[in-house]
Amino acid sequence: MTPGSILFITGTDTDVGKTVVSLLIMRALAGRNAVYLKPVQTGCLHPDHDSDAAFVHRHLPKGLPRGMTPGDCVHSCRLLPKAPLFAGDAVDFAAIEAFIADHARQSEIVVMEGAGGILVPITAQRTMLDLACAVGASILVVGRAGLGTINHTLLTLEAIKSRKANCLGVILTDPASATAELDRRENSEAIENYSGLPVHGFIGRIANLSSPPQSAMAVIETAIGHLASAKI
Repeated sequence: MTPGSILFITGTDTDVGKTVVSLLIMRALAGRNAVYLKPVQTGCLHPDHDSDAAFVHRHLPKGLPRGMTPGDCVHSCRLLPKAPLFAGDAVDFAAIEAFIADHARQSEIVVMEGAGGILVPITAQRTMLDLACAVGASILVVGRAGLGTINHTLLTLEAIKSRKANCLGVILTDPASATAELDRRENSEAIENYSGLPVHGFIGRIANLSSPPQSAMAVIETAIGHLASAKI
């Protein structure tokens, strides 16, 4: 893993579990020089209180690393729960790039969570995928385990492939553990078959996010293991 590696966590949609996966990755990287960023946050009154970074801070055993506050993890915060392009004042794309690059220079790895899906617009010309490509990130896709995920996930992977971005594969989530094992397996097999990329596993209901089960952490360890050999 090269210094300044950037792992971009995207989803097939909003509310698919990106923040929980980001939290688990930060737990797995405990003791490493890793930092969590949510460069663009929407639907948020104040980054220190109701942001995704605040969620991660609350559930990490020692809080965010390096004494960071949730507000330190967020560059652009918008009140409206909309795509950044429509959530308020114009977003300064170049300033977000610089924000990420500055943290990458100080870190072994940056865990960067996107907003919504990979083609969510940040500006009138640039999307989340543009941001991931601009900072040279490897991309990890989070999708739902249940019905509809094959189409949504494959479309997301096709978009990433079209830009020749490095994709580490997919993690499927089901917070209610409502998807039958057979359906999960069939969905995973279809995604792998058509994309040629790995589905690292399934993360179901986690009763206590401050103490996640080993089964969930094993999925995370498998996924981030692919980052070590990624050419970023």
